[in-house]
Amino acid sequence: MDENQPGASVLRLPLPRRMLVVSNRLPYNVSMRGGKPITRRGISGLVTAIEPVLRVSGGVWIGWSGSYGALPARATIEPEAGADASRQFQLRMVHLSKGEIENYYLGYANKRLWPLFHYFQEHCEFNVEHWKAYQKVNRKFADVIIDEYRPGDLVWIHDYHLLLAPAMVRERIPEARIAFFLHIPFPTEDIFAVLPQAEELLNGMLGSDLIGFHLPIYAEHFLNTVREMTASHYNRLERTVSVGAHNVRIASFPISIDFDFFDRLGGDSEVQKTARKLREYYPARTLAFGADRLDYTKGILERLKAIEIMLDRHPNLHGKFTFIQLSAPSRTKVKQYERMRHEIEHMVGHIVGRFSKEGWVPVVYSYGGLPQSDLAAYYRAADIALITPLRDGLNLIAKEYVATRSDDDGVLVLSKLAGAAEELTDAVLINPYDLEGMAEAIYRATRMKKKERQARMRRMREQVRRNDIYWWLESFLRAVPR
Repeated sequence: MDENQPGASVLRLPLPRRMLVVSNRLPYNVSMRGGKPITRRGISGLVTAIEPVLRVSGGVWIGWSGSYGALPARATIEPEAGADASRQFQLRMVHLSKGEIENYYLGYANKRLWPLFHYFQEHCEFNVEHWKAYQKVNRKFADVIIDEYRPGDLVWIHDYHLLLAPAMVRERIPEARIAFFLHIPFPTEDIFAVLPQAEELLNGMLGSDLIGFHLPIYAEHFLNTVREMTASHYNRLERTVSVGAHNVRIASFPISIDFDFFDRLGGDSEVQKTARKLREYYPARTLAFGADRLDYTKGILERLKAIEIMLDRHPNLHGKFTFIQLSAPSRTKVKQYERMRHEIEHMVGHIVGRFSKEGWVPVVYSYGGLPQSDLAAYYRAADIALITPLRDGLNLIAKEYVATRSDDDGVLVLSKLAGAAEELTDAVLINPYDLEGMAEAIYRATRMKKKERQARMRRMREQVRRNDIYWWLESFLRAVPR
């Protein structure tokens, strides 16, 4: 790899002999053509960071292909054009049935763990069949890890779908080096205790050598939960937990993005051209923008309500402010997500019907995904980004908006309950449950002077530049006990 390329510094680390990366979904879509597996790379900050390490170490990425069709057990990701022929790695498929996805993924992971870890107990479903499927699928993943494992490998397991897998691997390979990273919040001990299987899930995670969280407060919640629910000894000062003779390190590593990629994207002439067209199409003086997966944690409905309050209180914005909300489909088979979509669309219609006039609409709503370059054009066109989740482990959209603003302009209005608020302190921070406070914060953002906007944005850009996705990866790998 060129030493000037992003991520080159990662390759100077004392890397593991090989790395087995394990996630619910593979970072590549896999299909068959002419009897051979065809792979297509998805868009993911995680694969951007980890792929160079896998190419150098000759590692394996283990996960579900996203397909129920007949696929081989593995596929090879060939070297990039002009790269050394040895710089390839393997995809190892974990084959899951529709029933397993229904019960393990849509069921236990996303109808029990996801809502509970985000403090939405009212959305939790408790179903013993979901739990049995979760155990079964975690065992499937563990069996594949064990089959792929070679002495000296680092096993790196990701996220709430696979909380049981570390201990399952540890049981069969006691000497294995196992790391785990949770990409969502870890709740307080009283919330976690709601889970009937809480202790088993904790013990599953404690099969790791290192458990990483986005924020110190999530690590603190985990330690408090271990204290209350297990007999394991923990050292709060050193942030370690002793499970018999095995020590587990607990630490925080806020994930980030490839700053250089988004910085270049923001300066791309085609992206800027599209941004100018957006400004011409929406001629309001102030253009605000939100982009989220359609999920109850993202606070989209509350955001719209705050905009209605703002427009009601500040008629001077009529004809001069437009908010564009992009919502990407998410878990479309879950009924509560479909209900939420209808509520949001109804609220958009209500605001448009109440305030719009000839030549101006206050809110524009789009349901569907966008290519990264088109999304970047919205980032560049928007005077204000509204990132106001009710709870979020981190939120990378906030960092993408900042990194794309190579013009050092724009205002980020950010929820205090998003993990990114710990780093992006120059955002306009709001409480997403305080609708009137949010309305006034958005209004202040529309009035902010250019000098203040640019000073805030420069400081946020420096923060994201300094602590980018490669910094995250390096910090994590250095923390894994050797």
